[in-house]
Order: sequence, then structure tokens, then C-alpha cells
Amino acid sequence: MKILVSRLKFIGDMILTTPVIGALRDKFPESEIDYLGDKDGVTLLEHNPNLNEIIPYDFDAPSVKEQLRVALILRKKKYDAAIDLFGNPRSAIAIFLSGAKMRIGGDFGWRGKTYTHPIVINERINSIAFHLRYLRPLGIEESYRQPKVFLSDTEVHDAAEFLASLGIDNSGMIIGLHIGATWPAKMWLPEHFGRLAELVNDELGAQVIVTYGPADKEYFERFAASTHSQFSVVPPQAPKRLRKLAAAISQCDAFVSNDTSPMHISAAVGTATVGIFGPSEPEIWFPYDKNLGHVAFKKDVQCCRRDICKLEGEEYMRCMKLIRPEEVFEALQQILKIKHRADK
Repeated sequence: MKILVSRLKFIGDMILTTPVIGALRDKFPESEIDYLGDKDGVTLLEHNPNLNEIIPYDFDAPSVKEQLRVALILRKKKYDAAIDLFGNPRSAIAIFLSGAKMRIGGDFGWRGKTYTHPIVINERINSIAFHLRYLRPLGIEESYRQPKVFLSDTEVHDAAEFLASLGIDNSGMIIGLHIGATWPAKMWLPEHFGRLAELVNDELGAQVIVTYGPADKEYFERFAASTHSQFSVVPPQAPKRLRKLAAAISQCDAFVSNDTSPMHISAAVGTATVGIFGPSEPEIWFPYDKNLGHVAFKKDVQCCRRDICKLEGEEYMRCMKLIRPEEVFEALQQILKIKHRADK
């Protein structure tokens, strides 16, 4: 049996589809399972033992030309089943043109008509359960598996050496902070991150590494100006270096992040993860096991629920302002206790 899985865009969402890959491999151990996705994001699926081939989609290429190139590749593969976990026009067309006998995807407008098995999900469920629901036409009934990014021994070794070059002692405690995000409303205040870094330094005696995205330079500068803590910076990673970022995060004892792709990378490489949430919903986008040291922070307050906060005055970014560094630090202490017990 040949099976195609596709989540065409968004790095965090791709990571959240990895339970689907594992569930398919367990159900069909002798099958060929391939994955179609954005050429940069799919690098995080390398070394996944449950995949046979990764098919990159180049969004930088002319749209029609790339759609045809990918369609020809998929057509030649002669898939028995193709699963579209995105459901936008481009992914629906790609799955349709694959010619797969069974095509599974969300029943979203006209796109639902391109699938042989359109999926309707009316209840609010977390993102992992949502993706796994698409496997029901294949006889798979699951609601949870831990997302996973697989790193090679070489990548882990190289990450340790890289952090050592920044002055990080791998024998000591390391706390990572990711202070950027794609959308402004998802960014915890840089001053709050600065205060948290001070608490980590002063109270835990831990080393701090800071990551941020290429578009977050101004935000990083505000963070740096707000704190007296000692920290090392992992330079913004180009998309092609996402695996190096993942390996660096794997060296941390715990990782605190806004709701953005490094948060998902952290949980998927097995690092205890604290997610900071503003307008988005942790019950959907933070489906991680508390028993593994993962915890999300969100305040139940009036919120504009938008990627760019529309509130004004004192209400501006209120959902983020109310999350205090001290309570995040307290959660970190509890996480580290869980990790210490697990390591014994």
C-alpha cells in the first residue's frame, strides 16, 4: 500500500501532524508512507523512521509551474490513499491530481468535493485529535500521540558543541527562551521575558539561551535593554537551518516560548515546554502532556482574539500583560522537579 500525507504549510502545524505518520506506520507496517509539505518545514521530518520519502513543495517557485511539477511526481507514485491535513485550494488540487484511489480531506466548501472521503468535524478538539480523526476511513481510531521530531546523534553532538562555543556549559542547567512570534498579539512583553531571565539566573543559577526570528530584531533589542541577566543568543535561523535550531533546543532543560513554531519544536524534541498564549487557544494548540513537564499559560480575560491586538489604551495586549514573570518562573521550578524525578 502507498500512502501520501500532506500538511502543505506552517511549521508548527506540520509537527502536529507527526502523530498521524506514526499511527499509519503502526497500522500498515509494510506500506510506503510519503509526506508532501513546504520545502523548509519538511526538513524537520528528516530522519523520521516512519517515512519513506519527503516531497518538498517550493512556495518560492511560480505557482502553476510548481503545482504541475508536484502533480507529476505524485501521479507517478500511484498512491492508494492520500490524506490532506491542510485543506486549502492548493493542497486540495495537489491531492486530487495525485490520482489516489482514496482521497481524504476536510469538507471545506468546494474542496470537499475533490476528496472521496470528505471529513466533517463539528466538535472542538485539540489539533492532534483533529488530525488523527482523518484516519478513520483507514480503520484507525486514535485520539492522541506525542508529536516527535527525530534528531540524529550527529546533530545532537553538533548542537552541544555549538552551545559550548557560545560559552554554555552543558553540564549545567540550561533554560531556553524564544521571544519572537509570527503575529504581534502572540508576543509576551519583552520586559517580562527579561525579568524571567533574571529570575532564572539569580534564583536557579541557570544559563539562559535566547532564540528569536529574523523579523524579531527590534523585539530582541527591547528584551536585551530590559534585563541585567546573563544570556547567550542563538542567531535567528534561516528556514534551511531549522534542524539546527531543533537540536539546540533539545539541549535545554526547559524552554519558554510564545505560541509559535519553536514552541512545538521544543515539545517534539522532548524538552519540557512552557507555552505563553494570548489570543490563541492552548486547549487546541498546546496538546502536550503535563506529565512530561509541558504547561501553557493563558489568562481568561476579555480579548480581541486577533493576531494584531485591536484594543486600546490600558487594555492593549491585556491578555499578555497579565501573565507575570513570577508565575511562569514558579511553573519552571515545578517542571524542573518533574524532569529531575524522571531522570532518576
